[in-house]
Amino acid sequence: MTPGIGAPLRLASAQALDWDAEADIVIVGFGGAGVAAALEGLERGASVIALDRFDGGGATAYSGGIVYAGGTAQQHEAGCEDNPEEMAKYLAQEGVPVSSATLERFCRDSAANLAWTAAHGVPYASTLYTGKITYPPEGKFLYYSGNEKNPQRAAKAKPAPRGHRAVGKGFTGSTYYARLREAALRLGARVIPHAPVRRLIMDAAGNVLGVEADQLPEAAQPMHRKLYARVNPYIPLNGKRAERAIAACARFEREAGARPLRVRARKGVVLCAGGFIFNLALLAQHRPELAASYNALMRMGSMGCDGSGIELGLSAGGEAALMESVFVGRSLSPPEAFLRGILVNREGRRFINEDAYIGDAGQAIARQPGGSAWLVLDARMFWRGVKDVLLLGRGRFLLWGLPVLINILLGGTRRAGTARALARRCGGDAAGLEASIAAYNAAQAQGAPDPQGKQATNTAAIAAGPLYAIDVSVHNRFGATSAFTLGGLRVAEDSGAVLGKDGRAIPGLYAAGRTALGVCSSAYFSGMSIADTLFSGRRAARAAAEKDAEKSL
Repeated sequence: MTPGIGAPLRLASAQALDWDAEADIVIVGFGGAGVAAALEGLERGASVIALDRFDGGGATAYSGGIVYAGGTAQQHEAGCEDNPEEMAKYLAQEGVPVSSATLERFCRDSAANLAWTAAHGVPYASTLYTGKITYPPEGKFLYYSGNEKNPQRAAKAKPAPRGHRAVGKGFTGSTYYARLREAALRLGARVIPHAPVRRLIMDAAGNVLGVEADQLPEAAQPMHRKLYARVNPYIPLNGKRAERAIAACARFEREAGARPLRVRARKGVVLCAGGFIFNLALLAQHRPELAASYNALMRMGSMGCDGSGIELGLSAGGEAALMESVFVGRSLSPPEAFLRGILVNREGRRFINEDAYIGDAGQAIARQPGGSAWLVLDARMFWRGVKDVLLLGRGRFLLWGLPVLINILLGGTRRAGTARALARRCGGDAAGLEASIAAYNAAQAQGAPDPQGKQATNTAAIAAGPLYAIDVSVHNRFGATSAFTLGGLRVAEDSGAVLGKDGRAIPGLYAAGRTALGVCSSAYFSGMSIADTLFSGRRAARAAAEKDAEKSL
């Protein structure tokens, strides 16, 4: 069990305890899912208390601020027509762990959910970027965030740019979250920060009545914030430092003089405490190879992504699923010139189209022998890519260009005059690499589709040497491979209620966001997580608000 999470406190009834506070809906974790649940509950007339281990925001505030949606006003303004049916046909190809009815509802609600956030102050724009890129350039706020234009996908679903980036500079998840938080506070949400929830409170009949948290004294909160800030997903090579900060924070919380805070939920508790990428023990249980390479990963999330929300659900009899599902991201673009190269494994064999979404590329690399892969480029594309990253604007250079250059300079880049010599320098199979380059070039010379399905606009024949190989292996600590968890608690797809092992809903307990099994728990690309926090957060709050005001008298 996650450190600090205990078995539920059992009461005969809600009246058996003098509660410190109470509300209709109590939310555990005030990040993207938590703030969506709070706003939905408040709009439905419910009172809301949200508790957060830190100050709120979670992984959403660190994110790029992308919302995946179809049939939106922004798409229409950009001249890109889309509808929920095409969106559902595309997502079904990616694979989703929910029913077709839930997928259709997710797609049907997506435009309205985006408009709902806009009505609460999140700014969007219709300026379109049509190229293949991990994150849109400054001034562009609508783009193809997944694999929509992949020929195989496009044959079954009309491509459309569905990645809607909140307007701002750099990564705009902080803008997105701040606007929704302000709206929730205006509507009357009560937020209790620096109050890690340690256990649920239940009655003898199995109803969830509320939560017990450790509320840190105000004098201890500045140091708590400092410890939290040390786990920043964008600090390179931060794995060991992050683990020291996590241990120091847990120790600080035990020794800071926290007082127990018991908060009653008259209608329901909603668990929105994120995933578990910063819980190495839990990660090792489900993905040991990633836990072993933690210092080479950019673990995306906040210190609060420690699995505590999932563990709270399990403590009440809930069941988790797809805990082995982890997003593993490896970006090749920017620079776009690098998309013209070929990704090969130790055998010199290509295994995916190089313009695949970064999560598909990362997962494919992780599945190769030893998690090893190389990006092979001719001199022209290699140096064009280097030039392109040097010319990126300052903010984009720090986010995208600098990691590329660090990997080129320190990550073991190889150079050789021939493919055979390059393979030997990389410890790979020479004949395999020669064959892969020959097949790649032959398809283009013949005007045939790329054997791995890469878009024609991203192909270019690999010229004779010199050739370069950039190490993009998962275990390369200079390679900036990103990761976060996707599995979580099983929930009822109509309400978000946490399900027990018998398939029945646990009364009074809901989950949303990365704490719950969601639409993107088996396949992820940019915008799906925030889109799911909106869908699942609003769903849980709606179901809780509709419950009778009193449970367990």
